[in-house]
Amino acid sequence: LLRHGIAEDAGPATGGRDEPRRLTAEGIERMHAGARGMAVLALGIDTVLTSPLVRCVQTAGIVCEHIGGTAREDVRLRPGMDLDLLEDVLLEHPGAGSVLVCGHEPDLSTLAADLTGGAALHMRKGALAVLDVEALRPRGGRLRAFYEPRLLRMVAGEAPGA
Repeated sequence: LLRHGIAEDAGPATGGRDEPRRLTAEGIERMHAGARGMAVLALGIDTVLTSPLVRCVQTAGIVCEHIGGTAREDVRLRPGMDLDLLEDVLLEHPGAGSVLVCGHEPDLSTLAADLTGGAALHMRKGALAVLDVEALRPRGGRLRAFYEPRLLRMVAGEAPGA
């Protein structure tokens, strides 16, 4: 589970709307560094699925630049996604082995808690939760690793304060 990078606020540039919010220059830079960290971790991701909101599409695209592959948008991954919707999406990708889902808060933290039976995560922008999932049901998985954005950038070789 990957939360999108730092995005602009809903304001005049977006007509006050949430959907068209784009990553900021800082968000793009930090996501490239975080994606380089993901590449170093060699997580074996073979499928990247993303919310269709601009900031998630951009985030997933940056990750794919560094780990390979192409992100696939799915409207069901928009804000408000839950375990049932995620299962519906994943059923359409039966050959997927290791799936990265790029989405929003609080959905991602709720999914992690549901799948693990209570992992209390705070998914900051650019954070990555790696779960081993046996079944898409409550308590069907376990949290293998949690990477704050700064840690992903450090894995990529950036200075801690970057």
